[in-house]
Amino acid sequence: MRAALDVAPTETPVPPQQEIVIESPARGALLPNPFKLAGSIALTPPDKALRYRVTDGRGEVLGEGTIGVEGWPGESGIFSATIAYRMSLPGPARIQVIAADATAERTAQIPALTVNLPQGVSLMINGVATKARAEVVPRKPNIRFPITWNGWPRHLRITFDDDQLAEAFDPRRRQLLILPLPDYQTLFRGAEAESFGEAIRAFQALLAERPAVLSTEPLLLPASDLSQAMHAQVRYLEFGGGSGVRFLTHLTQEIHPLTASSLVYTFQGLTGDGRFYVAAYFPVTTTVLPTTTADISPAEHDAYKRDYLAYVEGIAQKLDAQPQSFTPALDALDGLIASLQIGDGVLSVEPLSANEPVGRATDLLNVRSGPGTRFRIIGRLAAGERAELLARSAGGDWLRVRSESGVVGWVSRNYVDTAFDIRQLPIQP
Repeated sequence: MRAALDVAPTETPVPPQQEIVIESPARGALLPNPFKLAGSIALTPPDKALRYRVTDGRGEVLGEGTIGVEGWPGESGIFSATIAYRMSLPGPARIQVIAADATAERTAQIPALTVNLPQGVSLMINGVATKARAEVVPRKPNIRFPITWNGWPRHLRITFDDDQLAEAFDPRRRQLLILPLPDYQTLFRGAEAESFGEAIRAFQALLAERPAVLSTEPLLLPASDLSQAMHAQVRYLEFGGGSGVRFLTHLTQEIHPLTASSLVYTFQGLTGDGRFYVAAYFPVTTTVLPTTTADISPAEHDAYKRDYLAYVEGIAQKLDAQPQSFTPALDALDGLIASLQIGDGVLSVEPLSANEPVGRATDLLNVRSGPGTRFRIIGRLAAGERAELLARSAGGDWLRVRSESGVVGWVSRNYVDTAFDIRQLPIQP
């Protein structure tokens, strides 16, 4: 009988396991924009590429794409790339690196993207823009036609990213305005001043009562020739030192169907001390409405033509029912408004230089066509408004000036504060 052979059992090789390790960013770290995404992988994919995805706490995708791997297919490799993402509201973020057979995750924190503007204003722009800038807009006098309450005081305008706004005010372009209310009121005289004052008091009453439904058109400043077709998503917000109301509307001169890009988010508010009126305008899009007029259904066309008021009321109800359908997100726009801080130095008067021919009106001051009260009034300088000094009368009691809005005329020397020696100005009869 043959003896059994003592054969050692053979071991089946264990294939290497896929594993992805994220090394940067660190777990729980603040996530700059852009940020460095780096790590290693146990088995490099055949196409030497991985997918990445960045989401916020609500699961909204903020960025996704591919990232290359350095390594031979089937062997270990490393990856590193600079990743930009769309800023959401501050809070948790999840970063995923994905292969066909494995996924790695890392949590981080989206920081507050706060901009501090040199004029003493700060605000958070997460989910709305990547940068902001502020400029002082010169006073524009009221000329009573063609729009009631036209013109505006010297004010601060904040614009976003690389937006370039025209000189004429358009509430369908994104911007935030900080308007000195007392200076605004001095633009008007007589019946216009009375009606403007009544509008401000009615707006103050609205903010005090806070109705859920806006039964009349709320005040929108600066004034324009566009009407408010409807109101949706009405909400009252607080900001640093003030409060106001935000809503979605369609601003138009004509009656036509609404599309996904027809809407404007606006906020209108007041500081508690009455110094400033705050007006913000941001175009928004929505998935609730048709993309273009060609996408409007026959039933909607029929409703629009049959009863426009009922049609826009139905649109408002649809928008109220879908608060998450907007871009930018309403939460992001509300966050910008709520973060607004207006410092004490906003629109403060710059000191006058003895080397510059510049003066400042000490009171509301008439600008006349010639050096004397017998000449007609062609404009006004608001109290505190600066003007360039161009010439003087022979006696020196009248100065020829150019206002911030470009009006050239004569003003009384008694109501102009200047550090410049007016004797250096040329004499003009």
